[in-house]
Amino acid sequence: MRVLVLVKDKYPVPPEQFPSMLDGFADWRERYRDSMETFEFFAGSSGGFGILNVPDEETLNRTMTEYPFFLFSEISVHPILDGDVALRQVREIMQQMMGGGS
Repeated sequence: MRVLVLVKDKYPVPPEQFPSMLDGFADWRERYRDSMETFEFFAGSSGGFGILNVPDEETLNRTMTEYPFFLFSEISVHPILDGDVALRQVREIMQQMMGGGS
């Protein structure tokens, strides 16, 4: 299961908590490194995104609820599909709808 995860700040992290949360973030990154195809920050602002490849929804949920900034973030998760596969499927469906397929 491949998903795009977008993370943006929702609430400010108390400054005295930030150093330990940042350490926890680095630990979380290492723990889930093998599941992350992409791990990126937004240049010049807070937040970022990643592409995760996990076996199921349960693993995805555990990964994201263990994210140290979970309570301070707005997180959106979007299932993704290879673009060529999606394009082929849409074309097939359109052909069927137009009466060109069986």
